[in-house]
Amino acid sequence: MSASPRQRGCSRLLPVFVAFFAQLAAPLLSADEGNRFCGGAMQPASPDDLDNAVGELSLQYVASQPAGPVSCAAGYLLSKCGDHETANRVFDKCIAAGYTGALIWKALMYENGHGVPQDPVKATEMLLRAANSGDPYYGPLGKMHYATALYQGRGVERNVEEAMRWFREAAAEGDESAQEFLRTGHHTAVRDGSGQGVGEAPEPAMTAEASADLAAADFQLAVARTDAALAPPVRARRMGGADTAAPAPAVTPLPAPVSAPEIAQPAGRRLVEVTAQPPATPGPDGAWLLPLLAAFVAGALARLRQRPAPARAPEPQHRALPLRRAA
Repeated sequence: MSASPRQRGCSRLLPVFVAFFAQLAAPLLSADEGNRFCGGAMQPASPDDLDNAVGELSLQYVASQPAGPVSCAAGYLLSKCGDHETANRVFDKCIAAGYTGALIWKALMYENGHGVPQDPVKATEMLLRAANSGDPYYGPLGKMHYATALYQGRGVERNVEEAMRWFREAAAEGDESAQEFLRTGHHTAVRDGSGQGVGEAPEPAMTAEASADLAAADFQLAVARTDAALAPPVRARRMGGADTAAPAPAVTPLPAPVSAPEIAQPAGRRLVEVTAQPPATPGPDGAWLLPLLAAFVAGALARLRQRPAPARAPEPQHRALPLRRAA
């Protein structure tokens, strides 16, 4: 059954609601009657009974709601905390409403036998429906799971070539586990009972720290061998004789370094570096100032000639005083 655009749009909110309800879930309990709704309230109670009250944020209330992003995400959480019975009821109504994510989760319930009889064939059929759903968010995940079932031969005849085709389609649509499998031949999105992933795990690459330790060990070994080769000879005492020196280990002499041939200096004239003097800047030509200076002097003399001579002040006249006769 193909999902409507509205349902496909809402399916992208499922991981958000899963994370939200994970904060409300109780610790993991055993899958018995006391773990219904992950250990929460099992039936409505009076408002005064706070221990058994069923609030709007409880898993029991959410699981009782019609199919939607919130209730389907609650089904995933119920399956993880061990309430498989309620989780299967939630997945059934979500599958009927066209939610591809619930189709994949229900297939995993059949594959593991959680709350339903174990049926790998039915699980693989549901994964194929999810792979062909065209859902932009859960379609690549369904292709990766179906490719894994083909690769391992779970619920379907093993077909590696067909599995690789589905892996390539899932990787092209952005599934990281499929991309990892095409790159390394191994992924851990699906694990068996012992925790092993799909395919052969690649050998772990040597870390930079381990590589540095190996280089240091090689260096120390080379130094030790050099010290042993250059150690002084060991003296030994012969019975009834003087001390003798043990023969020194033969040391292969290093070849003499080959000197580079001397390059003959070329004969000829030598070039002497000469610093060029800056060119002298010619001064301004002063010949044109002479006529101008002569005209200025001539004009000044002409003005002096035209100026009238200053009038002389009249000389004072002395009058002779009359002589008086003495008495």
